[in-house]
Amino acid sequence: MSGLPIAQARDGAHGKAALSGPAPVVAGMSGEWIVTYTAGPNGLAPGGAVALIRRWPSDWDTPQTDKPGKPGFTTIHVEPSRPHRWRTRRSIDWHPFDHVFEIEFPDGLPSGAVLSVATKGRAQTFIEEQSPLSVRVRPAKAEWIEIDVLNVEVIAARVAVGELIAPSEIVASESFELVYRIADEWGNPAEFAERPAPAGAKLEPLPDLPGIRRWRATIDTPGLHRLELNSGLGHAVSNPIRVHATAPATRIFWGDIHAQSLVGCGARTVDAFFRHARDFARIDFASHQANCFLVTGPEWTETETVTAEHNESGRFITLLGLEWSADTARGGDRNLFFPGDTAQITRCSHEYVDDKSDIANDLPLAEDFHAKYRGSDVVIGLHVGGRTTDLSRHEPSVERLIEIHSTHATSEWFVLEALRRGYRMGVTAGSDGVDGRPGASHPGHQAVRNVRGGLVAASIPVLDRKSLLAALHARNCYATNGARIVLRFSADGQKMGAEFQAPRPPLLSIEIDGTAPIEAIDIFRGTEIVHHVEPHAKNTELSDRLRIAWRGATAPGNFSRARMNWDGAATLSAGTFADPQGYALDTPDEGILSAEPRKIVWRSATGGDWDGITATLAAPGDAALAIDTPQISVTVPVSRLRQGPAYFADDVPHRELELRFLPKDLGPASWRGEFRDGAMKPGWNAYWFRVRQWDGGIAWSSPIFVEMTGTPR
Repeated sequence: MSGLPIAQARDGAHGKAALSGPAPVVAGMSGEWIVTYTAGPNGLAPGGAVALIRRWPSDWDTPQTDKPGKPGFTTIHVEPSRPHRWRTRRSIDWHPFDHVFEIEFPDGLPSGAVLSVATKGRAQTFIEEQSPLSVRVRPAKAEWIEIDVLNVEVIAARVAVGELIAPSEIVASESFELVYRIADEWGNPAEFAERPAPAGAKLEPLPDLPGIRRWRATIDTPGLHRLELNSGLGHAVSNPIRVHATAPATRIFWGDIHAQSLVGCGARTVDAFFRHARDFARIDFASHQANCFLVTGPEWTETETVTAEHNESGRFITLLGLEWSADTARGGDRNLFFPGDTAQITRCSHEYVDDKSDIANDLPLAEDFHAKYRGSDVVIGLHVGGRTTDLSRHEPSVERLIEIHSTHATSEWFVLEALRRGYRMGVTAGSDGVDGRPGASHPGHQAVRNVRGGLVAASIPVLDRKSLLAALHARNCYATNGARIVLRFSADGQKMGAEFQAPRPPLLSIEIDGTAPIEAIDIFRGTEIVHHVEPHAKNTELSDRLRIAWRGATAPGNFSRARMNWDGAATLSAGTFADPQGYALDTPDEGILSAEPRKIVWRSATGGDWDGITATLAAPGDAALAIDTPQISVTVPVSRLRQGPAYFADDVPHRELELRFLPKDLGPASWRGEFRDGAMKPGWNAYWFRVRQWDGGIAWSSPIFVEMTGTPR
């Protein structure tokens, strides 16, 4: 690593700035970075200030001056010495440059004075071709002036994990692209010298891409397949692959239709955004969704152009998109998916757009928005996001989708509230990511997000825009928290998202092919669970592997409202823990902090999702297990856990804690079943289901809406 300056500021009347430190920056690395500001010919008048600002996605450590040895420790030196004060703040006015470290000089600075700000901390966790640090000066009580933007390149850390990815549905002997995706611990494409080969398919090597090994593959035998690969990163099993004897009417494809880049409040270019989605995330479709109040006219033209350039039927579909981003009081966030290559940009406001020439096109309220798009061929999705959609304002002709999971949180409450209101909407998941990594977005140091991004699956006859938009409008889609779990769902032959009338309760048919053994399936009628299935054998012997799992959200809404602290410990009165591991954690910053024979200490933050730990337990029958967290604290005899799971929950806010010994046989990764609801009610009923895997993977179907016209029997 070099200690030479990474970027040199331009000379100017208001001073110059430079940045020194390791270059290039490795994602998540610890180091020291020094920003030097040299006052210009006029210096700074009393009350003048210097500010160092990073963009909204940034998860560089926040500067702090009172905890040496802790992340972000910062020293400030001024030569010649002058009084100064500092503060960290979030600047809404400078959005998307939000994270501000400001140093003010009550007596000003003379010409040529040098300010040195040295921060020891961790770099951001996501790759970025140019990670910007804006340097701004307030000469006195005047306006702030940006004197430079100091950029560094952030590259991936060492390889940590490999994942084998294939299409969910193919035809026997039809060639397809099989990839081994190689990532660092933060989810970035990483270098890997080894060249392992998968088993279970005929292979022809293809040229590598960053973080990707590729093969042209074929499988000749119809049926369900899971390919396998062994490497220095361990044993990898692919997502389930359904191999059809003949071409099916539709196939399942995967996407992320909710994320943004530098055009908006995120990171990386629109071009890098789509390349990451297609080449590394290995999704089949994507949409760029910049906050409307940030997008300039030229940026919208760029979005249109790049979106069209990356759209390739049969390979990768892009949907021209925009996020209408009014605050909740004015209607809340909505995602727009346009059918063509161009569209008129309609903002909620020009809050951060200087050119006001098209301000007459603004749609400031949900009612204005609905009047514009009612009955159009635009598809609209509702989400929690930064400004949660006001569900009391809904236009069913175009608002067809609702997001249940993103990097903000797992937000089942949002879908349940829509169902409670009688809305008929398809369920999606995505990243709502701002790190420029659609389809594979991670929360990093959890500075602006909580959990890993999800995926939406659509069942369509061909991979093109028209078919995809038709499926989304028809609600023929479903959501996962990132796992490529295959769902098939029908009611009396009607597909997911359909609405129809029936004289008696329909027969619900469910097929699940998971990426790991299935823990439980819950079938809902509206907001009520009407059937629960645990596919593992009821009489299976329990292992000595204990799982301690928790979930909750502090409040409904975006990442900051939802985040719930579960930092805690498990203590045994007698006996020992062995081989403790994290369960369903979203970032390396979470997990086990220390492990002793009788005590495990962890760090965890949830946003409606499940987190936890597992450990092998050797303890006498009279031993007690104590769990201490900020949310729920309990003591349970180990003998009680040998009888079955112990479950604890509280409301306002809702949180849950579950303690259980895992079965020795976790059961199947696939399940087929049927259910007929004997308690179906007259009128409209929304049937849908949720799948939870033992590894933390979750999938949610879209509902099928059935109007009961007869008498249940």
